[in-house]
Amino acid sequence: MNPVIPQVLGMLGLVIIVLSFQCKQNKNFFLMQGFGSFFFFLNFLLIGAYGGAFFNLANLIRGLLYSKNTKKFWKLLTVEAVYIFCIGFSVYLDSTPRQILLTLLPFSALIAMSVFMWKGNTKHIRYFQIGFMSPSWMVYNCFNLSVGGIICESFNMISSAIYLIREKNNK
Repeated sequence: MNPVIPQVLGMLGLVIIVLSFQCKQNKNFFLMQGFGSFFFFLNFLLIGAYGGAFFNLANLIRGLLYSKNTKKFWKLLTVEAVYIFCIGFSVYLDSTPRQILLTLLPFSALIAMSVFMWKGNTKHIRYFQIGFMSPSWMVYNCFNLSVGGIICESFNMISSAIYLIREKNNK
C-alpha cells in the first residue's frame, strides 16, 4: 500500500478534530471528535498500530455516547469496557513487548480521560490533556510515525494551554 494514504487519512482526522474545537455545543463537539477519531482509526490500522486504531474506534463510540449530555453511569462503564477490550485485542494482534508498552501509554490516558469527560469539568480535562493525555499519544504517534497524530496532539496541548490562560485571565 502507498504509505501516503494512511498519512492523508490521519491529516483528515486532524482537520476534523481541530474544527471540533469551534463547536459551541457539547453534542457537536463529541460527534466531530468521534468522526475525526474514525479517520485516525483508519490511519493507525493502515500503518499497523493496532492499539491506536482500536482506541480511536473506541473514541468514536465514546463520542456517540457522550454526545447526549446525560451523565449516565452506564455510558462511562461502557466506554471503559470498550477500552479494556481494545487493549486486549491490540495485544493479541501485536504482541511485541515494545508495542505493548507503547500501547499502555494511551490506554492509561484514555481510561482516565473518559472519566474526566464524563464528569464534564473542562479545567480538569485541559490539565490532564496537557499533563498526560497528549504526551502519551505523542510518544505513541512518534514511534508509529503518525504525522497527523503528532500534529493533532501538538494542537491539543496548545489549545488546552490557551484555554487555561484565558480562563485564568478572565478571573
